[in-house]
Amino acid sequence: MRLKDLEKFNTITIQCHDNPDPDALASAYGLYRYFKENGKDVRIIYSGPFKIRKSNLLLMINELKIPISYHAAGEGKIDGLLITVDCQYGQGNVTKLEADDLAVIDHHNGVTDISLSEIRPGLGSCATLVWSLIQQEGYDVISDRAVCTALYYGLMTDTGNFSEISHPLDKDMRDALVFNEAQIRLFTNSNISLEEMRITGEALAGYTCISNYSCGLLKADECDPNILGIISDMALQVAEFNVVLAYGHVSGGYKLSVRSCTREVMADEFVKAITNGVGSGGGQDYKAGGFISEDRMRADDPSLSIRDYLDKAIRTYFESFSIIFASEYRPDRSLFAKYKKNPLTLGYIDPLTFLEKNTRIKVRTLEGDTELIIDGTFYLMVGILGEVYTMSIDKFEASYKKTESVYDRQLEYTPRIYVEPDGRVFDLYDRINTCVPYGTSYITAAKLDKNVKLFTRWYEEKYMKGETGDYIACRVDDPQDFYIIRKDIFDITYSPA
Repeated sequence: MRLKDLEKFNTITIQCHDNPDPDALASAYGLYRYFKENGKDVRIIYSGPFKIRKSNLLLMINELKIPISYHAAGEGKIDGLLITVDCQYGQGNVTKLEADDLAVIDHHNGVTDISLSEIRPGLGSCATLVWSLIQQEGYDVISDRAVCTALYYGLMTDTGNFSEISHPLDKDMRDALVFNEAQIRLFTNSNISLEEMRITGEALAGYTCISNYSCGLLKADECDPNILGIISDMALQVAEFNVVLAYGHVSGGYKLSVRSCTREVMADEFVKAITNGVGSGGGQDYKAGGFISEDRMRADDPSLSIRDYLDKAIRTYFESFSIIFASEYRPDRSLFAKYKKNPLTLGYIDPLTFLEKNTRIKVRTLEGDTELIIDGTFYLMVGILGEVYTMSIDKFEASYKKTESVYDRQLEYTPRIYVEPDGRVFDLYDRINTCVPYGTSYITAAKLDKNVKLFTRWYEEKYMKGETGDYIACRVDDPQDFYIIRKDIFDITYSPA
């Protein structure tokens, strides 16, 4: 769905979920300004048993002049189009109001039969979705400082001060917005009350240590999800904890905040494993967050407690993988078979064609961000699924032949380069050239029968994650240069020799 599909309606009501949070307010405000600019009769409402009273929300509303009003459930039918934002019509966290027509804009998991809907559960905030939608229609977001500030604060709070960001669109919005820093500081420093300070203290005092794995588990009373980040940050300073998970009940389930200070556990990978099948999660190497649906968690056992679920999930996670250091790895070579690389067309980019030497850049892909310095010694290679990696020019020229064909693969997200510190942004798709390998190259590889974390010989600070069914491989001419190849990529790229 595009916003222009909704412009046929002249009267539009935007409904936040009950007990609105900054993301709901920001998303509603972005839509409000867009439709107002297009001459629509538009308003923002919320309902539910309680009116807004949190200090940071009241400051956000007043400082940014967000025209939101309380709508009691019995006030009657909504005229025109009703858009539920940061929630889905008919679900438990939003009061069901009758309306002539309905639309849904949300970033949570869910299924709706409402035809006018845009739901993207991979995004860290609904604010990001709104930003993407209003940009798509040509709205000049950057010139609207109040909307920029609202959207930035919405993403910031919904991703634990950006610690839980995983989708590149979230990062794109964060880096693009020109916001009022003083207002963000004001909202942030009014974010914890005396009651929340009590909740923090009691959660820290009531910790559980899963000692075999140096993992701290902390339960908080129901609170603003941002308080969980404060709890997990503080608990990680305890010498006995290498990994911390703080959790608390929210509408529909449980919010999680994860911290890690050990290279063997990346927080985003940890929380994705903990929430697999029952929710969602994401973030960065050392900070992440997630959500567990109460209904999905208890689908097989209605009596299951969140504490028992987390204890079992954490132990299962730590028991599910082996750690391999490539420089010390001495596998049974009889388990490795020989494969040849298929003659696929790949992409490559010479960054010196549009950037100066010694420029510091951030390459953004679906897999995450990679920081590099353009030193003239490498090309950026673009794989069959849009993955980006570096290759020395010497190795490229020895292995690949440049071609004149056009790169035409369909990518879920087009890689981008952010130039630091001047803020220039380059979309890489139209800069991708093509190449094919010379002759045939060979590797030996074995299919994994267990999850592994591989620290390669050339980078021992961060592991490559291999799941059961993926492949551990090494070049024939360098039998200790081990690396992981995902099964879907391997099946396309290699054939038995």
